[in-house]
Amino acid sequence: MFFKISSKLRFYSHKFGLAVVLTNQVVDVMQSSDNLRIGNSAFFCSSGRRVCAALGLSWANCVNTRLFMWREEERVGEDCESFEGMQTRRFIRVVFAPHLPDSSCEFVIRREGVLGCIDDNGQRK
Repeated sequence: MFFKISSKLRFYSHKFGLAVVLTNQVVDVMQSSDNLRIGNSAFFCSSGRRVCAALGLSWANCVNTRLFMWREEERVGEDCESFEGMQTRRFIRVVFAPHLPDSSCEFVIRREGVLGCIDDNGQRK
């Protein structure tokens, strides 16, 4: 069934010049799946947990590009006494793409849209 859906989406993508973006939730990695490998990583970490794509290996073989997005919560403030709250940092990583290098970056979501983060030296984070 995944292959049929994938084929139809590719057809519409080529016919109408569309980019098709699908999301896939993640599930916790169980001990018995330690040797599972999809793309460049055996597993991913999200919120401190080991996770993998919920749709599994069949769906993983239907896609052209695989990206992994995650977020990390970190304390804002110099020390525990000046703790001001939590800050969310968001990241995206190229897991599989025959035309792209293995890379990642931090991004923010603003009213203006999704923006990449730049460090103090003008370099992409």
